[in-house]
Amino acid sequence: MTAFDPPAPGVDRHRLSRRAFLGSATVAGTMGLSGCSSLAGVLGNPNSTAATTVQFWTLFSGGDGAAMKSIVERFNDEQPLGDVRIERQRIPWNEYYTKLYTALVADTGPDIAIMHQALMSRFQAMLDPFDDYLPNDSRSQYVPTLYDRMTVDDQQLALPLDAHPIGIYYNRSLFESAGLDPDAPPTDFDSFRTACDAIVSETDAHAFASALDPIGMLRTFIAVLNQRGGSLLSDDRHSVAFDSDAGLATAQLFANNTGEYGWDVPNADNQRARVAFRDNNLAMIVNGSWYAAVCESIDGFDWGAFKPFIAPDKQRDVTESGSHAIVLPRNPTRSEETTRTAVATAEWITQNNPIWGTTAGHLPAATDALHSDALRDSPLWPKSISIFSEMANDDQFAYLPRAPFNVNEGSTWDFLGDIYAHTVSPEAGISRGAETVQGVIDDVK
Repeated sequence: MTAFDPPAPGVDRHRLSRRAFLGSATVAGTMGLSGCSSLAGVLGNPNSTAATTVQFWTLFSGGDGAAMKSIVERFNDEQPLGDVRIERQRIPWNEYYTKLYTALVADTGPDIAIMHQALMSRFQAMLDPFDDYLPNDSRSQYVPTLYDRMTVDDQQLALPLDAHPIGIYYNRSLFESAGLDPDAPPTDFDSFRTACDAIVSETDAHAFASALDPIGMLRTFIAVLNQRGGSLLSDDRHSVAFDSDAGLATAQLFANNTGEYGWDVPNADNQRARVAFRDNNLAMIVNGSWYAAVCESIDGFDWGAFKPFIAPDKQRDVTESGSHAIVLPRNPTRSEETTRTAVATAEWITQNNPIWGTTAGHLPAATDALHSDALRDSPLWPKSISIFSEMANDDQFAYLPRAPFNVNEGSTWDFLGDIYAHTVSPEAGISRGAETVQGVIDDVK
């Protein structure tokens, strides 16, 4: 049994390897998925006189944090479940999973908590499944492909809050300046190459860049790799699989983008592409669903988004995605009544709040929120969320894998930036990366 396998009957679930867990769960704050936190704090009245208080841990800040704060405040104001109050505690992203693990080992965890789907398997032994508490029609309340992603070993281990896939965001004004139709963005590599070449030749802007932080580059790498028929890891997630022809071809595209094609400069500084895009010096950038809210907040910025199906020799249409979910941490001291109330609270948060799309920019997992007038009438729906919704319905998401190690540790993937910056060849970069990742996998088995 590995450190993250579910224990056999009768085995103390506290006996997870702390070294292995911390090696996989501690995450660099700036390299995480969307919604990173900056300050911890309990939001809500700890002296609440509500009959039942549901403790809820989150890691969101920025637009995500504001949206979740609003959701919790609405719950506490409207009291949709009666005399129940949410006490929300926000913990910085770079501390969140370590603190959650520590609390769960001590049986002092919250009633419900946010978790990225990629980490669910590693926490499985310390989570209570939802199965015994959900109505029979629970699956029908969510996008099926997102709901099913929350199943581990035939147990419903979480309720999905969203999907946050990546797309390509583009500057419509720069498209017009290059003689391109801003209403007809690229759909394949040939049209993408034509657009990039036109932007370079007809404007002073660079054409295209990935988000340049290591995890942003990993997302782009996963999308293009899967489009070419490859995968990041083996099916059992115990071996590297990107040291393949598809992986090398994807690395070569990274190098060509800043070399032979001349669409960007060989510089992988973290914020450079985002700043260039905001300042009209970059026409297209890869980023996640949350980036739509950032684009919309820039005064006078005319932007759009399209499906990132631009790999040369593409075999299938797919993009990288993750999901935020709500889990039910194990807590033997929690009463049955509180557990049922916590589950109902998680259902309410995930199902009744289109603001998670309209404000945070994510694709809501619940069908009522997804089809709500509030979401469909929001400015983000036609520009980005409808595109992500189409990909979800078509099962075109390649999820960040539930690896036996911390896939979100940026330093693991720094070889991608080195390939982009031409400090290492694609061949040497892939070889180095494969050795590094396999070593991390072997270390936590």
